Amino acid sequence: MGVYSSSHERPYRSMLIVAVLAFLVLAAKLFELQVLNGEYYRELSSRNHIRSVMRPAPRGIIRDRNGVVLADNTPAFTVSLVSVEFDTTDTELLGELLNMDYSELRERLEAAEATPYRSTQIRSGLTVEEAGRVADNMYRLGGVSVEVLPKRRYNYGTSFCHLIGYVGLADSTRVYEGELAGRTGLERILNQRLAGEYGVVREVVDAHGRVVENFHGGDAEPSPGESINLTIDSRLQFTADSLIASTGHPGAAVVLNWKTGEILALSSVPGFDTNLFVGGISSENWNTILADPGKPLLNRAWATAYPPGSTYKIVTAAWLLESGIVTENTMPDPCYGTFHFAGSDFKCWGVHGRLNIVGALTQSCDTYFYRTSMLGDIDELAEFSRGYGMGAPVTDFLPGEASGTIPTRELLNQLFGQGGWGLGNLMIASIGQGEVLATPLQIAVTAALVASGGELPPLSVLKGEPESEVFWDTSTSEETFNIVREGMRQSVSSSRGTLHRSMNYLPVEVFGKSGTAESGQNEDHAWVTGYLQEPVPVAFAVIIEHGGHGGAVAGPVAAGIIEKILEISNETE
Repeated sequence: MGVYSSSHERPYRSMLIVAVLAFLVLAAKLFELQVLNGEYYRELSSRNHIRSVMRPAPRGIIRDRNGVVLADNTPAFTVSLVSVEFDTTDTELLGELLNMDYSELRERLEAAEATPYRSTQIRSGLTVEEAGRVADNMYRLGGVSVEVLPKRRYNYGTSFCHLIGYVGLADSTRVYEGELAGRTGLERILNQRLAGEYGVVREVVDAHGRVVENFHGGDAEPSPGESINLTIDSRLQFTADSLIASTGHPGAAVVLNWKTGEILALSSVPGFDTNLFVGGISSENWNTILADPGKPLLNRAWATAYPPGSTYKIVTAAWLLESGIVTENTMPDPCYGTFHFAGSDFKCWGVHGRLNIVGALTQSCDTYFYRTSMLGDIDELAEFSRGYGMGAPVTDFLPGEASGTIPTRELLNQLFGQGGWGLGNLMIASIGQGEVLATPLQIAVTAALVASGGELPPLSVLKGEPESEVFWDTSTSEETFNIVREGMRQSVSSSRGTLHRSMNYLPVEVFGKSGTAESGQNEDHAWVTGYLQEPVPVAFAVIIEHGGHGGAVAGPVAAGIIEKILEISNETE
């Protein structure tokens, strides 16, 4: 009995000793918390809490095809706010400190209210003085903080305003996409790729939302967004911008590689500074942009459709040949400057005499196309034109791309009523007037399809990512392509060609077509399109709004762009 007791009592005694010691330690800690430091911890628990602050990730960098940085990030003073901790009676004071009018500030506060427990940016890009002024008053502003965060920066904002677009502080409907959400352009379309992953910092704040100290543990670093490279060559883009601006008129230019489908330039002039929108554009700057007579918000390269004028004769000529209405040698009655039909006079811009289709393209004779197109069908011309990229977007990735218009029986009946139109509408359409509308990008695609024999790859604007699934079926034979190409070649090389004066001096063979498109009571639009085979397989289109004659005004712009293409080509050899 004694042996049994001694062998089993020792473990129980040890456990009892451990329990007593643990109790004494716990009692001592409770004594410290409740007696020695009780007042401190009671006050701390009543007024402090831990707040999770989202840290925006640096957005991905956007570069051109050669690595030139077009959009990146820069440190900037930023005022943020946690809505649940902000007293709305301080709205007026905050607006004064930030120099924001009430409507602008109210919009940001509504965005903050959508996620009341999360820190929301109110204004970014403050000066040192502005940031200091807010910091000096933070003791009066619960939930408000001033910190340095990455701000989006556009190094060439005006040149790429429509393509790259801009980010803006997210409003209440998009706040869950992140503090800075892409609003327009590629910034919007590629927002998920560019935005990155938010980080988290945990802070101890008092009842007024003021930071007491950092809370150690649970922080997560933000992950930068994906960087992308464009197919655009910024050197070409800048050259096109400068040449268009030198005309004194708004305009656009498009350049693409017809062997790869890569878009090399998408110029729209004038533009606007996208940096003004990043931290929230002021009413003054917004009104200045709206008042600009050049309408810089208008994207002329792919989102605006114009009457293409005689550049459309490329398509009409191919249709006339493929439909059997004409052959290479067909020579209708001579052009005397006016074609009388059904009691109306259809004017030509000159007197050209008797021409075949190559001569009609070379000299851009309207009468030739009046006389021959009237033998065809308007629906057949429309269907044929769609195979050349007309009447529908030519990409599925460019934001806001216009479809343009190709007249059909159905459309003309809607516009003019049954019997309210006739052959005259087809004749006018054949020269790119009337109801025909196209974007500069579509016209560049038309030239590229002629250059490539209808084998143009899908277009792309992201380097190495042919993201478009738009394809074309030109239904055109190589024989027809060769005839059209000859007309475009002689348009530049022949002394009678409409582009001879402006482009024949170039040291390479250029295939081109000018266009002078009527624009109501205003001056005509000036067009040029065409392509090179060597040394670089590029197609191009240029429009100068209300510029006048295509060859005289748009021709020199296109020639200057070609000069830059040759310069770049020589540098890379």
